[in-house]
Amino acid sequence: MPSPSMHTPTPHRREGSAPWWEPLGLRPAGTRPASANERHVEAAVLAVLAQHPPVAFAGDTPDATLTGEALAALAQQAAERVARAQDATADERARLGWAHIEEALAGPSAAETLDHGRWAGFTRGEATAWLWNLLQFEPHGYAPPGALLRAEVLRQLEDGGLPEAFGYPERARELANRGLTPREYRRHKEAIGAATFSAADVRFT
Repeated sequence: MPSPSMHTPTPHRREGSAPWWEPLGLRPAGTRPASANERHVEAAVLAVLAQHPPVAFAGDTPDATLTGEALAALAQQAAERVARAQDATADERARLGWAHIEEALAGPSAAETLDHGRWAGFTRGEATAWLWNLLQFEPHGYAPPGALLRAEVLRQLEDGGLPEAFGYPERARELANRGLTPREYRRHKEAIGAATFSAADVRFT
């Protein structure tokens, strides 16, 4: 499975060094259960690969070739480009989060006190702001069927509703009882470097 490599490229195998494919960010998947016999077969294949490093890789034009070091550098540059784009997306997600908070707290019905349901006692603005915070910093619904519920919660919130899923009203009450406001909670999360949630960050095993 490909995985970005951060160490110095050394494509040819030396005694005691990593195999040539590791600097390219490649490694055996190793995710499926295997018997001892299957592991022995894999070890034999890897031993052959380690003994026969490639002389060159195809370049960007028909007659061009690349060294292992050059290919590893290109792969690293590609990984960094994607990482920068992901960081920019995260920055925009955080900015929009703040915008939702401020909009909720300044809206025309922000001061309306809720008198029923699990959000009772909060103002509409506070409840809405807490929902945006908790959806971004304390997410639930990583996989179906929870992911479907999360999408519905987000849709309702964007439509002006106050969904009561995932125990968010109780979590917001707990935080408010500690004396936190939605703004203070968000500032604290930013101060400790907490990241806003992205479904693209979820790992499935």
